[in-house]
Amino acid sequence: MVRPMCVAGLFYPQEPRALRHLLEQCFTHRLGPGELPTLNERGERRIVGLIVPHAGYVYSGMTAARAYAALAKDGIPQVAVIFAPAHYRLGAPFAVWTKGAWETPLGSVRVAEEVAAALVAADAGYAEDFAPHLGAQGQWGTLGHGEHSIEVQLPFLQFVFGDRTPAVVPIAVSSHDLVTLQRAGTVLGEVITNLGVDAVLIASCDFSHYEPHTIAEQRDGETLKRLIALDTDGVWEAVKRYPSQSDVLVAIPVVEAAKVLGATEGVILGYSTSGQITGDLGQVVGYGAAALMCSARHS
Repeated sequence: MVRPMCVAGLFYPQEPRALRHLLEQCFTHRLGPGELPTLNERGERRIVGLIVPHAGYVYSGMTAARAYAALAKDGIPQVAVIFAPAHYRLGAPFAVWTKGAWETPLGSVRVAEEVAAALVAADAGYAEDFAPHLGAQGQWGTLGHGEHSIEVQLPFLQFVFGDRTPAVVPIAVSSHDLVTLQRAGTVLGEVITNLGVDAVLIASCDFSHYEPHTIAEQRDGETLKRLIALDTDGVWEAVKRYPSQSDVLVAIPVVEAAKVLGATEGVILGYSTSGQITGDLGQVVGYGAAALMCSARHS
């Protein structure tokens, strides 16, 4: 089963050459890492978790590039498990796309079917459920397009890893329950360990929505510090206090799974807001990038 691209031409260019050019700009931009990514085939593979934004590339692509530049230097994972909010249509607590591939203008990205099937079998709220990945009424979302929050991560993976792009496990999250989110992460970590695959876990999330720049920067900074401290209770409390950060709940299972896989620390890789691009600092969306890391090679 192939999931068609549905936000090409909206969140990123549809034409492959234009898409590659914009990705290059994301990496070389002053808000990005400042250089093109360097793939280190013999990297240490210490990164087990990433926090990455998911807005249109012209707004958040530079901060996303900081996360993927760090991942490129760290080696080549076999699988990327991507958690993202279900914006347009709710479904299973953790709706897993279990089969086939996802299309982008740069080609197809294979689904890691063995990992996906193992998660569904483990339950913990995981279920085969395609509808939340497509949008409202199972077709295209209320904004005239399908769900974007996982799709926008894939061209970055393809740009960085080329023909060695990791297989993916796309998971659209509808649950907002702390215990459910934490347990899903623990179970994911156990599944990855039992299968013996080298995986990176990606939380596709933006931070504050429609707050003044200075307030977003301060609040998002607090939440990022809790994420890199691997403190999911603290992340939960932050989102309760600042509901416009609700996307960040999808990072809770990523952090819990990363801990099972040996993560002991995190590092903030970058932060920006939409206001730094548009010039409107009165109402911004916050974009954070972070890595969760083991003290030694985990694969």
